[in-house]
Amino acid sequence: MNPRADNGAEGGTHAPRANSRTDGQMPEKRAKQVSAVALAATLALVTAVAAPACKREANFTEGRTFAGDVSVDAATLNDGHDAYMLYCYACHGEKGDGKGPSSYGLRPPPRDFTKGLFKFARVRAGDEMPNDEDLTRIVLGGLHGTAMLPWDITNKEVNAIIQYIKTLGPLTEDGVQEHKGSKWERKNKKGNFLKVLEPWQPEDDPWVGKAQTAIQRGKELYHLRAECMNCHPGYDTKEELYKMSVEAAKRDSSVFSPLKSFREDLSHSQAKKSDEYGVQIMPPDFTMDFVRSAHPESRIKDLYRVLSFGVYPIMPAWKGAGLSDSDIYAIAYYVKSLIDLRGTPAALELRQRMNQQKAFDIPKEEEPKPADPAPGTPTDAAGEKKEGDPAAADKKPEDAAKDAPKDAAKDAVRDAPKKEEPKK
Repeated sequence: MNPRADNGAEGGTHAPRANSRTDGQMPEKRAKQVSAVALAATLALVTAVAAPACKREANFTEGRTFAGDVSVDAATLNDGHDAYMLYCYACHGEKGDGKGPSSYGLRPPPRDFTKGLFKFARVRAGDEMPNDEDLTRIVLGGLHGTAMLPWDITNKEVNAIIQYIKTLGPLTEDGVQEHKGSKWERKNKKGNFLKVLEPWQPEDDPWVGKAQTAIQRGKELYHLRAECMNCHPGYDTKEELYKMSVEAAKRDSSVFSPLKSFREDLSHSQAKKSDEYGVQIMPPDFTMDFVRSAHPESRIKDLYRVLSFGVYPIMPAWKGAGLSDSDIYAIAYYVKSLIDLRGTPAALELRQRMNQQKAFDIPKEEEPKPADPAPGTPTDAAGEKKEGDPAAADKKPEDAAKDAPKDAAKDAVRDAPKKEEPKK
């Protein structure tokens, strides 16, 4: 079909120009020019793709040992090098620094493997390294909203690529990489390799069959306890969120307290500066953006994992840090309810209500009333203690109560008007 056939004003095809050739032939000179350009383009493409793959600088003659004291043989590393150059080189670069020929213009940029940092692999500290199962999950599942698509390759290839990536260490100032000294091969002060996370399976979901209850609980935790809206949007007006905080605090003051302030632009995400990754990272707006490692078929479990272990070093981990597994699951249900709104009229209505909300100031707290004076405490007409009264200052409350009748009599004599003496 002619690809331009639907461009006519009435949906029909354009008539051929009077001077165009309709026999499908091309002048000989023009044909030679086109052939030459096509050949040059083909050679350039083949050279660009094949040249890096033909280099054997990364070949290994002996095995290596990585974090977790895991040993990998040379054959696996060589297979990993070849598979990496075939599947990963274009974005992540020949040296794994995230600067492949296709990387320029990609947002977010491809991962720089030479830093040994992995955002979605359950890592919670700089001295931890991901488990191979987590890296396999990322490779096969991809990261939504990025150029990192799910890869349909064999488990053998995935394993070989992961082992090869562990050899990609930092570059020297002149760009040389000797494939040694990577974070995976680093040892601590005691001479031990860095720790590798144990394989993990999520705890049982306590909210099965109670989704709506979980969503309501998750909404309160999201906005009031976990403080997610410090980075992600707050999904209601400031006035409604404040009212929710007051009601939640009345119901359970051990978990919730009334909100005392809001950040200025609560309706949108707050960009986070990342020295580790060298870029500004924008937390997702769940009603609009993709959530990188939460897949539709396992979204609750994936969100539970991300909330539990965080996104190192941008988002904190909540597992064992103030939230129970049940509460983390509740937030996962609430976030999923926001993701489910994506692309629906309900999401647009929520966004309009947030953007068009009226100005709202949190009410000032009432100052506590002064305590009533102790019985027998001397006061003036306004009910205040008399200044300079040594009895009031020195006596204990129980003594003051006991001596109250005597003090009252003394005060009466002292305050009585003095009689004038008769003139002589």
